Amino acid sequence: MAIALLSCTKDQTKTGTTVEISVVDGSTGSAAAGATVSLYESSAAINSNTPKYTQTTDQTGKAKIGVAYLSQYYVTAQLGSKKNYYNGFLPVGIFKTQTDIQNSAIQTPAAVIGSVKFQDTNGDGKISAADDVAAPSVSLTVNTNTTFTTTVY
Repeated sequence: MAIALLSCTKDQTKTGTTVEISVVDGSTGSAAAGATVSLYESSAAINSNTPKYTQTTDQTGKAKIGVAYLSQYYVTAQLGSKKNYYNGFLPVGIFKTQTDIQNSAIQTPAAVIGSVKFQDTNGDGKISAADDVAAPSVSLTVNTNTTFTTTVY
């Protein structure tokens, strides 16, 4: 599993809006060619898996998508098993050491070195249904000169 970064810029023209998304594989730091990027109009669309737009990144790790102007889109990216969403839990890193596991919220199944670390959104020291944000909270607000970054684990 790895980290990937996405950045988006918006170019509003008479013919619409172009969103450019760059995906980087966090384990190598290189461009993530072949990643699937999906844009959704709502969290309900994510839950029903009905993206408005889907594009695969090119060899440089970029996807340019012509979209209808909307103030906000929800963004998901996936390259094999690496992604920026996990059933409503927010990924915040990869466990790198046993000490890292011991100093983090308790997860089920039990965390192991190399597994995804999730955010303890309610601060109770354990990852549970109470930490589920129901849908990826990664969203893109489309404004002039907007840059968007998210992390994929």
